[in-house]
Amino acid sequence: MTKIQSQENDKQWLTEVFNLGFRRGANDRATIGLAPGPDNHPPTETPPADIECCSSKEQQTWKRGYETGYRCGASDAELASTDIPGAHGMIRGFTQEFLEMIGFFNE
Repeated sequence: MTKIQSQENDKQWLTEVFNLGFRRGANDRATIGLAPGPDNHPPTETPPADIECCSSKEQQTWKRGYETGYRCGASDAELASTDIPGAHGMIRGFTQEFLEMIGFFNE
């Protein structure tokens, strides 16, 4: 995977890293039989990224994506169970614009 250098492309890359972590967290949560919910507590040890994360920012982004997905993300199986996941309150990930709006990239 090629590392992208510009600030805007860094945001695109970090959004991708976040969402890959998000998907993994949602799937791990579903694997143990938990429904999405804010009271879910992700494991104290976040699994390693499924991609190469070299910088501490990338590693932290993966961790936050994983933890968020573990709490509120819909698993692949849950998403596949309906034609319009959003109509059922299912979240598959977040856009770069949404992450910018909540100040994710300002940290």
